[in-house]
Amino acid sequence: MGAPRLAFTVMHAAFDPSRVELARRLEEKLRESLGTGDVLHVERDTVRRGVWNVASACWRWGIAQAGHGITHVVLLNDDAVPCAGFVEAVRAALAVRPRHPVCFYANHETARLAYERGDAWWTSDDGLVGVTCALPVELARDFLEWEHASLVERPPPGLSDDGRLNVWAMAHQRRIWHARGLVDHAIPDESLIGNQGHEGRTSLTPLPASEEEARAIDWTQGLEEPLHVLVYGISPIHLLREIKPEVRSRMGLEQVVDRLWGEAAPRAREFYGRMRP
Repeated sequence: MGAPRLAFTVMHAAFDPSRVELARRLEEKLRESLGTGDVLHVERDTVRRGVWNVASACWRWGIAQAGHGITHVVLLNDDAVPCAGFVEAVRAALAVRPRHPVCFYANHETARLAYERGDAWWTSDDGLVGVTCALPVELARDFLEWEHASLVERPPPGLSDDGRLNVWAMAHQRRIWHARGLVDHAIPDESLIGNQGHEGRTSLTPLPASEEEARAIDWTQGLEEPLHVLVYGISPIHLLREIKPEVRSRMGLEQVVDRLWGEAAPRAREFYGRMRP
């Protein structure tokens, strides 16, 4: 395939005055560096519609751009701070990893280890999707269709947007690829969903300080044998609690749960079964 053509879409909590200027600066920085054929959309939430409602609207907008030649949807939080040369660095990364979920925020120790040994990539089976992530259009479409048909409906606040993406990836036993960090949090001590105390609120790898440094990243390093950890483990709890029973059965996820929990499976099933709403 040719060079990726990118649909950037920003989840903007416009109901919060402190986010308005952040979103304006982010939009301005992205627009000034879009490539030919790239597009940008800011999904403004003025009434607190809920994180998943906003995120899914962003994914749908990006998917709809496929008819204009867009190959990938890149979803950003409105408090993301992209590095210098961000757009072309994302394009270069996706050119060598074009058919997989990719996260551009580095908030796990494995990211630091990969960076220190000169690698641009590591992988995980679960988690760490937030701040900025990308999906090829066909995977974004599959994700939304699967989420709608397969996850247990829950009242607000429900499962987060990145949590839903993680469950989709876990259920399909699909690894998430993590690129060297290209974004950071503008306000790491603040969170609208209660994550302000989380230890992963700042990037653990330095962002490229210039466009030249961003262009110099060798995206082939770590591509063949990436560092890998189970960040939280493939979570049997999520596979049991979030996915409809008939879907678990059809996908063979009950066997995955049994394999992961081993001898503890019967007791764990009983315990977490009681926790279901």
